Amino acid sequence: TALAASTHASPLIVLDPGHNPDHPGATSIQGTKEIRYNDRFVEELAPALEHAGWRVRLTRQPGQSIGLVERAELANRLHATLFLSIHHDSAQLRYLKKIRVGNRTGYQTIKPIAGYSLYVSRENPDFAESLRLAELLGKQLRSLGRPPALHHAEKIPGENHPLLNKYLGIYQYDKLAVLRHTKVPAVLLEVGVITDKQDEAYVANAGNRKKMIGKIVEALQQYVHTEGAAKGATNGAKTQ
Repeated sequence: TALAASTHASPLIVLDPGHNPDHPGATSIQGTKEIRYNDRFVEELAPALEHAGWRVRLTRQPGQSIGLVERAELANRLHATLFLSIHHDSAQLRYLKKIRVGNRTGYQTIKPIAGYSLYVSRENPDFAESLRLAELLGKQLRSLGRPPALHHAEKIPGENHPLLNKYLGIYQYDKLAVLRHTKVPAVLLEVGVITDKQDEAYVANAGNRKKMIGKIVEALQQYVHTEGAAKGATNGAKTQ
């Protein structure tokens, strides 16, 4: 169901395609930089959200650069309903091998490491709502049969992030700038592991992306339709 037609009544989401052209993120098994995956996913997610009645603002367009704190400040300035940062995942170098893909270098996992991850920060002033949003996203992605990636909880350098919900793949990562500087509910989603052969093939498939996007839209619709009730319950107010 589309949300209220009035522009001012419609919820506003700030979508953040992770990374910048000069720091393009992880290198996939195809030798493609992560930023390309992030931009493509946001390019497909934005119109799906608009169709569902959301107002959508992007932190940057493909080819543009913006600082991490600036991304959060955009959401704050716009008084966004929520902030969602889109990334694609890799693994620590000890679990990767370098491969040649034509004239490019790619990275491949030496063991299966697949699935999505969700991150929230306790330094976000709306942590409870951020966690509720992450739970809704996790439930919808799991309903597709997507597994959560659990390798970020491993007690090794570069990982060791507390798992707040193992079943839904929700991690606590307090120092992520885009999450801790936002004053609205904020979640970072790692869509899939682009150094894993099967998982990269999954996120590279347009049909699979459409399914994931449909589930993300569904989670966000659930979030806004229960927002008042959840906040009322938190405040001790009587809810239906």
